[in-house]
Amino acid sequence: MSSLTVRLTDREERDLQLACEQTGKTKSEVVRDLLSESLRGYRLRQALQKAHTELGGAARQAGWLTEEDILQDES
Repeated sequence: MSSLTVRLTDREERDLQLACEQTGKTKSEVVRDLLSESLRGYRLRQALQKAHTELGGAARQAGWLTEEDILQDES
């Protein structure tokens, strides 16, 4: 496991301390949980943006503007 030093504002430090008290977890555990959650969302957004770039034009040509359009298309 590697380590990382992060500088926090006073507000961030208070919020982190509160999260630790509420969950019973250490600062490292809370930060790892939050970072993991955030990175999953980031990777999903990146994948969706890539798919939109690669497939958006073809979807519009097929008349698909929303998810509903895709689900209702019977072709």
